[in-house]
Amino acid sequence: MEIIHDGRRYMGVDPAGAADLGIPPEVVAAAQLADARARALRDIDVAAAAARGRHATTAAGQDGVYQIKADQAQAWMAAGQPEDASPWALLTVEAAARGMTVPALVAEIIATRDAWIAILAQIEGARMAGKDAVRAASSVAAITGAAGVALATLRGI
Repeated sequence: MEIIHDGRRYMGVDPAGAADLGIPPEVVAAAQLADARARALRDIDVAAAAARGRHATTAAGQDGVYQIKADQAQAWMAAGQPEDASPWALLTVEAAARGMTVPALVAEIIATRDAWIAILAQIEGARMAGKDAVRAASSVAAITGAAGVALATLRGI
């Protein structure tokens, strides 16, 4: 644990030995609280990332591909669903490669996007509620409890 007291920085302080360094108990308690809060916030973000990873491909750049496909699907629909979909290369090439029509592919893309948004909303809601609860907690035990609730929720999504 890191403690800053009287202009000095103490790294790797064992709370039990802090008094030997002349660090008052209230300073140690504040450092323990800050350390627990920072750890809990980190843990919640890691759990949210893991939850997202359970529902989405985590390959580098794939999220951008999904976004472009959804954008092209929306643009194709906004253009009146023209028979010639060649301006939307991702749609035409993927539909042909998979042996399906552009309208069927667009329906699949939109349904997948909508399902992802619903899951993402659950994850982000749990992440932010957990972080707010951790920030509002005034003791290490309360921080641990708030983080535990958030982590359990995120693991269940």
